[in-house]
Amino acid sequence: MNTVYIKSDRLGRITLEYMAQAKNLFVDIWEKSFGFLTSYQGKEVLLNIKIISIIICLIFGGLIIFLMLKMNAKGRMRRAVLSERGSAAKTNNKKIIKRWEKIESKLISDSAENHKLAILEADDLFEEILKILGNVAGIRITNMSEIQEAKKIKNSIIDNSGFELTKEEAAKIIKTYKKGLTDLGVI
Repeated sequence: MNTVYIKSDRLGRITLEYMAQAKNLFVDIWEKSFGFLTSYQGKEVLLNIKIISIIICLIFGGLIIFLMLKMNAKGRMRRAVLSERGSAAKTNNKKIIKRWEKIESKLISDSAENHKLAILEADDLFEEILKILGNVAGIRITNMSEIQEAKKIKNSIIDNSGFELTKEEAAKIIKTYKKGLTDLGVI
């Protein structure tokens, strides 16, 4: 047999025969794939893939809508905090005030755990309002050093489950957060 070489490389010589075999392999794979996809089983597989794709699209679409609604709710709260006028502002300020009243009600009990919980919730509310306000010019908190001390106590509560706290100390910390929120114009 007379063999014709078309190219030489470091792996050896490639003959037209090998190229023909490679072409036949690719054609065979294509025909089997196309044949499978046009068969009854292939159509079932494609239908399942379509159904799974639709479900995934619906899940991601729902997630996008949920996140858009969540962002819109944060935007409404931010507008309410920033502006003193309008029914939306009054409604959200009422929600914040109601939340604050729940925090203060925890101080009435004699339970040290409720006092700790009140401090944690007050700090959470304070941080949430600061996040909403962002870098708004003209915000001045007169008792920032006291709030930093309150945050140290809050961190001690979180880090040390046996942290002791009197009712008076808890009331003082809550009063500190209230002053900060008052300075922000929220309550």
